[in-house]
Amino acid sequence: MHPLHPMFVHFPIALLSASVVFDLAAEKWNPEKLRIASLYPLLLGLAGALIAVITGVMAEESVEQSGAPKQVLDVLEIHEGLGFTTFWIFAGLLGVRAVMWLDCIKERRRITLALSLAGVAVLFVASYFGGSLVYEFGVGVAAQR
Repeated sequence: MHPLHPMFVHFPIALLSASVVFDLAAEKWNPEKLRIASLYPLLLGLAGALIAVITGVMAEESVEQSGAPKQVLDVLEIHEGLGFTTFWIFAGLLGVRAVMWLDCIKERRRITLALSLAGVAVLFVASYFGGSLVYEFGVGVAAQR
């Protein structure tokens, strides 16, 4: 199988992280414009995360069918769980921000900032385990002849 997952994961990592940076900057400078600016990378990063999750599930199936050792499958499950968690944290963040934008509830920047920081923390841990799969266990890396 072609390694689609590694082709797509870098975009949501960068975009979701940029969204959090804008949210952090909004706490100190120009809150309205920076909060709006954080929305664009959040939307694009979430779309990219959906693609990364779909391609990750496809990659997982090929790893499982290859007869990978239990240790690799355990790390793969952790990576998968953290990937799904990351997606749902940022999807929830987008939902909360939409509800606040529609004035259904009062805006609470600290809540959205906490969700952003939690999301990026889980994202970085998921990335660590993804890197471990490649660099420690060689998942998806063809043996050299």
